[in-house]
Amino acid sequence: MNFNLFLTIIIALIILFSIILYNGLRILLTVEKDKSMVEYELKATILKIPIFTRTGTNGNDDKTENDDTEDSADDLDETLDEDKGLKEKYEEIKPIINGLIKSKEELKDYLNKLLKTIDLKKLEGNLVIGLGNHTTTVKIASWIWSIGAILNSTNPSLLTVEPKFTEEIIDFEGKLELKINLLFLLAYSMILLTEKNIRELIKEIIG
Repeated sequence: MNFNLFLTIIIALIILFSIILYNGLRILLTVEKDKSMVEYELKATILKIPIFTRTGTNGNDDKTENDDTEDSADDLDETLDEDKGLKEKYEEIKPIINGLIKSKEELKDYLNKLLKTIDLKKLEGNLVIGLGNHTTTVKIASWIWSIGAILNSTNPSLLTVEPKFTEEIIDFEGKLELKINLLFLLAYSMILLTEKNIRELIKEIIG
């Protein structure tokens, strides 16, 4: 094969791959609720081609009193085992924690750049939130209202929040659509890997 032709093919493939990455990954989550049943659909597409789709239904399962008793006993045994090995587990993850602390500036910068790769295309729905404490519920609902106001002013979004003061509940029904720029995500990730602290952190994580 002619070298110039081979080089042209390689360059064309790189450009095509870059265009695909730049176009990004679209993620669409739809949640619909009918009484206690929740139906959801999660779909991911590239160039409008579905690469992942998952649908499901969640409902409330009833438990008998005997089941609750057996579960409580099992939970107690598991808690005791976890307490015994807590110190050993901490010693195992201590180097990772130290690595995270050491790399906090690099990770903070990476997360800021990561947010720039995410484009909120659509956010609409209703969030019902009740935390059992009136003050906390109002505070969290206010934060979400503030975020929703910003989103509604800059994106095609319609997010409403309904606080509940009589029960503990977090419930959402609506639609969320995101676009992730994979080209920038890949570039930022490669830059992150050039940091010495990050490479040392990865070594600690993979052992």
